[in-house]
Amino acid sequence: MLKQTGKALLVGATAALAVTTAAPAHAGTGAQDAAAAARISKHQEVRCVQHSGRACTYSASFFYWNKKGSGSRGLNYLQSARSPYKAGKARWLYKQPGGRTHVGQSWRRAHQVPRGNAAEVEWGKVGAASGPKLRKGTLVCVQWAHVAKKACHTLK
Repeated sequence: MLKQTGKALLVGATAALAVTTAAPAHAGTGAQDAAAAARISKHQEVRCVQHSGRACTYSASFFYWNKKGSGSRGLNYLQSARSPYKAGKARWLYKQPGGRTHVGQSWRRAHQVPRGNAAEVEWGKVGAASGPKLRKGTLVCVQWAHVAKKACHTLK
């Protein structure tokens, strides 16, 4: 079995971050863009799940945004990578404060990362201002089939 340090899992997260920081295709006036940027805050979080003493069995990246002062968060992109490559399925779940756990989207089959030894699953679009709106403090998790641990993050 090939030993991995977990660095390969962050390749997908790094690529996704690069896409979100790229310049938008549409061009607006500088004043409008500056005003919009002051009202919207974007977040990216990466979580790593350890298993059996390995550095990182799988990772999950959470991309979300909010308007300044708002109590809701827009979850626009989720990505999870598993290394070494193993065919499987993953899903994402959420639990709003004081509520019960809900399935965000059902099981989705993983695909192999090009030129890599990892499986990857994605939901949503990078850099989009769309997706489900969730309350601040919502716990969002990614779960792989037949893996007991989940990668979770609380939306801030």
